[in-house]
Amino acid sequence: MKILLEKDKKMHLVDHLLMILALTFIMLPLFVALITSITPTSEAYRAAFTWFPKSVTFQGFIDAFTIDTGAPNLLKAFFNTLWIYLPSTICGVMLSAAAAYAFAKIEFKLSKPLFAFLMSGLTLPNCMGTIASFLLFDTLGWVDTALPLIVPRMMGSIGIVFFLRQFYVGIPDDLIGAAKVDGLTDAGIFLRLMLPISKPALISQFILEFIVGFNDHLGPLLYLQNSELYPLTLTLSFFQEAYVQNWPMQMAGCIIAMVPLVILYLIAQKYLLKGIVISSGIKG
Repeated sequence: MKILLEKDKKMHLVDHLLMILALTFIMLPLFVALITSITPTSEAYRAAFTWFPKSVTFQGFIDAFTIDTGAPNLLKAFFNTLWIYLPSTICGVMLSAAAAYAFAKIEFKLSKPLFAFLMSGLTLPNCMGTIASFLLFDTLGWVDTALPLIVPRMMGSIGIVFFLRQFYVGIPDDLIGAAKVDGLTDAGIFLRLMLPISKPALISQFILEFIVGFNDHLGPLLYLQNSELYPLTLTLSFFQEAYVQNWPMQMAGCIIAMVPLVILYLIAQKYLLKGIVISSGIKG
């Protein structure tokens, strides 16, 4: 018994050491960015790295909001990010949930082959369709508008369909049958039964998908030419200068851009952790 307890203690010690090591790799770049953002510009230019600045200044944050870089200011860029990615992500998650419910609980011809064909899209890298997508949107006259960033995202995501289908498969068929006996159609079952049950999964998928859109740089870089439409990712890229880099301003911009996502995570942390673990949510 003692031997087993000692082994358990050693395993727990190894687990904790690995977690501390992983946390260090994650937090160290954030710490460096935060320290650099409050470091005076003259001190930030020094070749020797210091863990703490000799003096603290918030000039980098002031510069991030006030210096004209040729792109929208950070507040305008943040609102551009919201109106481009927030509604489209909500619509995409809802459409993906409807497709997932159809594949999981509605019997129709070619259901399995169609789902297999859909899943095959996960094996293709996104870069393979970049040129074709650009040519298509250019033909439609959508280049230099936000439509190439909004419309495809509104159509949903294969990954979300797969995740939610696994979630809906775990829900007992008896519950679906009872709802049909009560007179609900498939649309009614989805709206009045499935959506409330899958709330944690939907919120977790929305957060993950919104983070992807929030951090998207290639899409805006390809399709947006009007600087007034630039989201945060493109605006931050204008903080780079040709010869001398204002490191405190750049790091301050990165910290400012991270704050909304951190707040979003703190608010929805409970749903995110529940939704990642795929379960039916119905026991007994």
